[in-house]
Amino acid sequence: MRLIRYQLNDSKISFGCIVNNEVWHLIGDPLSDYTIEYKIGNINEVKLLAPCQASKVVALAINFPGIDGYHDNMKEPMVFIKPSTSVCAPEEVIINPFPELPIWGEAELAVVIKNIPANATQEQVINGIYGFTIGNDVTVENIESRDHHLARSKCPDNFCPIGPWIDTEFDSSDCLIEAIQNNEVVRKGRSSEQVWQWKQIIAWLSTWMTLNPWDVILTGNPPDIGGLRLITDGDIFSARIEGLGELTNRFILNKE
Repeated sequence: MRLIRYQLNDSKISFGCIVNNEVWHLIGDPLSDYTIEYKIGNINEVKLLAPCQASKVVALAINFPGIDGYHDNMKEPMVFIKPSTSVCAPEEVIINPFPELPIWGEAELAVVIKNIPANATQEQVINGIYGFTIGNDVTVENIESRDHHLARSKCPDNFCPIGPWIDTEFDSSDCLIEAIQNNEVVRKGRSSEQVWQWKQIIAWLSTWMTLNPWDVILTGNPPDIGGLRLITDGDIFSARIEGLGELTNRFILNKE
């Protein structure tokens, strides 16, 4: 199933699912007990929202060979947190609150949590996720050469678009992950190349962090093609994952 959150003509926010580009209304709790009720219309007739409301987004850095900072002797993943207020929807405009500083996007495979116990085994992780979506770990350069994994760079409002849906049946084992900026591919890599696979990541996280239902795990961005491509005013940035879909947003650098 491809789960969405949507609005129709400014009505209340609802859950739905996508079947052959058509939206079907869903009632109940998608995590436990739900019913697919009736057809709403074509996907282009509704406003798609972020497909879940995460209490937090846990993001990995340096999870592909070739990423700056990678070395063969890394003992554990590098992680940071993006707040729930950073999550936004497909097609939503992203504004850089620090227009004097460079900004870029990062296309990532994202895992949505259903029920992960503490100290989970990898088998429990497989059974405890809800599905997969696409994320864009938007990042702005920090000041005074500070680490860009800190909050000032990663946590502004709308700096984590996710969507357009959560696919509960997606096979993520070897999918192509691409970042497309103004119709040009600027990053790419395959999920099979990731240093830590999502099952390992979530099992490890569960040993020291509570993972709540609907939390999102970003598994890391693939390497640049020809160097880091910075975003300029009005750019269109898409994160695309083979077989899963495409997430697109427009950027504004000068807040008026």
